Amino acid sequence: MRTVIAFLTRFLFRSRVGLAVVLLVVVVSVVGVGQVVGRDDGTNGPLLGAPGPQPALTIDPTAGDDGIRSVAPAPDPVTSPGAADPPTVAVAFATAWLDRGLDAEQWHAGLRPYATEELAEKLVGVDPVAVPAERLTGEPAVIPYATNLVEVVIEVDSGTLRLRLTGPDGQWLVDGIDWVRA
Repeated sequence: MRTVIAFLTRFLFRSRVGLAVVLLVVVVSVVGVGQVVGRDDGTNGPLLGAPGPQPALTIDPTAGDDGIRSVAPAPDPVTSPGAADPPTVAVAFATAWLDRGLDAEQWHAGLRPYATEELAEKLVGVDPVAVPAERLTGEPAVIPYATNLVEVVIEVDSGTLRLRLTGPDGQWLVDGIDWVRA
């Protein structure tokens, strides 16, 4: 018996093939034990403390929090007494913007009372013939973002006109223009 053990010891621990066989046996043993310990055979629950099946979560749609976070609505825009509200300013600006029969200076002068200084400067030199619409076709829709910031959307014959208005002192002026082709 000693000669068999001596032979196996010499063969297994002194040769590369022997070491590979020993490592293979160890890995297979560890994996096998892991499979047995973590197995859930479905009859008696999990073996050796592995977590068992969890109950399905159900939510009563009529009770309590549905998990959806809502965003508070933006506050209403504030307009100073005697000043025009955002839809009125937006329609006046849009009407002047669509007045393509004027020369550039007259057209720009018509926009200036409804625009911020920054926007008015950007519009200097614009040829009104380049305006991509001819008439308003819808009513203004106000999208409030803050008490002094709104967007007014107005349908025109060739798409949608989106005007950003600011009213830091309750005096509303158009600060940005975007047009989306229909």
